[in-house]
Amino acid sequence: MKRSRYYLILIINLFLVFSLVGCFCRQKIEVLPKSLPNASFGKLYYAEINIKGGRIDDRLFDYLIEPENSGLELLPFDLKSLGPYNHLIVKGTPKMTGTIIIKFLGSTFGTMCPGSEFEKIYTINVEE
Repeated sequence: MKRSRYYLILIINLFLVFSLVGCFCRQKIEVLPKSLPNASFGKLYYAEINIKGGRIDDRLFDYLIEPENSGLELLPFDLKSLGPYNHLIVKGTPKMTGTIIIKFLGSTFGTMCPGSEFEKIYTINVEE
């Protein structure tokens, strides 16, 4: 009886240790490229963004483009091997000169532990 109790406690402790180690060893989210190229007023703009380090939970992804009427939009690009928000496209025709800011944040899916959160801010300079 004592021996089976000892093994049960040992198994529970090992399970807890492996669960906690898994939570502390989460992958780091990497958003590439580090910066986006500048744009030209009135000319078509296209850039791709890749998010690596886990599958993005589309329910926890949000973005903002300032100013809203800039002419650029951020779109998910569906790849079969990843989620649609792991590969993003910035495209459109800038309607103004100056600075356009794209901010987005999100989280990856978790398993036994919560997913990893990330945030990125891009600045695009629109020239004449």
